[in-house]
Amino acid sequence: MFVLPRRYMRGSGLVLALAAVALVISGNRGAFSFGKSHWMTWFGEPGPATDRDYSLAPMSRNLTLHVVPHSHSDIGWNLSFQGYYSQSVHLVMRRVVTELWKDTRRRFTWGDLAFVDMWLSQEGGDLFRGNITWRDAVRTLVREGRWSVVGGTYVSPDEGLATWWAHNAIADVGHRILAAQLNATTEIGWQIDNFGHVSTTPYLLANAGCKALVLGRMAFRQLREMADSGGL
Repeated sequence: MFVLPRRYMRGSGLVLALAAVALVISGNRGAFSFGKSHWMTWFGEPGPATDRDYSLAPMSRNLTLHVVPHSHSDIGWNLSFQGYYSQSVHLVMRRVVTELWKDTRRRFTWGDLAFVDMWLSQEGGDLFRGNITWRDAVRTLVREGRWSVVGGTYVSPDEGLATWWAHNAIADVGHRILAAQLNATTEIGWQIDNFGHVSTTPYLLANAGCKALVLGRMAFRQLREMADSGGL
C-alpha cells in the first residue's frame, strides 16, 4: 500500500472532508435536492429538460411558414476571430453574394458586422464581376433588399453579461461600419443567441433607430405560456 509522507498530508483534512460530502451527495440524488429538476423552477423552466412533448394550442390549417436564411457568426468561440474568418466566414460571404447575384428572388439576412468589415476592408476593392467590385455588389444587394443587414451591432453580445457602456459601444461601432462600408442603416434589432435580458435594451434599440426586434431566446415560462395559447 502506497502512503504519502506526512508532510504532504498537512492541511488536507478539509479537502478530504469536502470530497467525502460530494461523494455522498452524488450517490444519493434522491435524498438531496441538488438536481436540475429541483432548481429549474427558480428560472421559470416549466418542467424537466427532456419533457418537451406537451400539447400545443389548436392552430389554423392555413399556416404561413417563413424560412429565413441568415447568418450567426460568433467572432470567437472554438476558434479565434481570424480563425473563423479564414476557415469559413470569408467563404460564406463570398458565396452568399455570388448566389444572390444569380437569382433576384433569393434573399439573405446578415447580422454582426465584424466579419463584414474585415472582409470588405481586405477585399472590397477586388473585382467581383466585370468592373463591379465586391463592395459595389454588396451595396447593390443591400439597396435592393436582397441582402438584409440586421442588428447593426459589431457583434452579438451576451446581453446579461455586458455593461451598458459595452452595449452602446458595439452599437455605435456597428452603425458606423454599416454606414461606411455599405452606405446603409437598419431598423431591425437582432438577438437570436443572446444570453440574458436587461431592461435597458429596448431603450438602446429605440435610440439606434430600431422599430422591431427578432429574439431567439426567452424565458421558458413565457415560452410555455405562448405555446399553450397559440401565441408562438
